[in-house]
Amino acid sequence: MSTKEKISLFLLIVVYLLVCIRYFPGRPLETLTATMSHLLESVPYIIALTVLVVSVMQKVVGQKLPKNRIARIYLTFGLIAEFFFGMYHYLKLGQI
Repeated sequence: MSTKEKISLFLLIVVYLLVCIRYFPGRPLETLTATMSHLLESVPYIIALTVLVVSVMQKVVGQKLPKNRIARIYLTFGLIAEFFFGMYHYLKLGQI
């Protein structure tokens, strides 16, 4: 894996973690609690979707995918899902 790929994977991870944050202004403990509970609730669905897609891709290609490719697939699905989860969360709270 080249340095450029490592940097882009690191940036994807940082962006994913940033969009997972459920922010409550002035209440850091509630922010941390909501973020952790959100991660524990949403990650299994994203992992399941990733496993499903990776298994289909491996059947089609005929070989195992590299770990960094699997991580990118997970992060892509995670970012898409977090967009919708975040919109639901903030609209539910009446912040937008």
